Amino acid sequence: MATNGNYVPEVNFATLVLTLSSSAWVGLGKIADPISGEVKKDLKGAKYTINVLLMLREKTKGNLNTEEEKVLNGIISELQANYAGTVFAGDHDDQDHDDQDHDDQEELSTDSRTTSSAEVKLSESKKTEVNKENDKK
Repeated sequence: MATNGNYVPEVNFATLVLTLSSSAWVGLGKIADPISGEVKKDLKGAKYTINVLLMLREKTKGNLNTEEEKVLNGIISELQANYAGTVFAGDHDDQDHDDQDHDDQEELSTDSRTTSSAEVKLSESKKTEVNKENDKK
């Protein structure tokens, strides 16, 4: 995470989750890489980071306060929906991912079984939004 001047972000659970999510957004091609300034997709990297966040949620279960849970669950849901939208739309330019689309779709189904029903509903809502945006294009 880049800092301006002497500013250093507070170290807490939310900033850790936001830092990881930034990495996933870069991999999804939704934001520019802070170092190169380029917008480039790395779906394997995005998938890895989403899996790290899922693992983090599992390992911290019962140890987070309500706000920390909301931040983590919301970010995971948003990232999963955007990842799914990208994979299902075929909206990527990584040649080596073409063979992995089916595996990614199956893994997304498995990942969603580990989420709560509220998260699944939120994820489905986000997928619908992504699909509507893709239809407009």
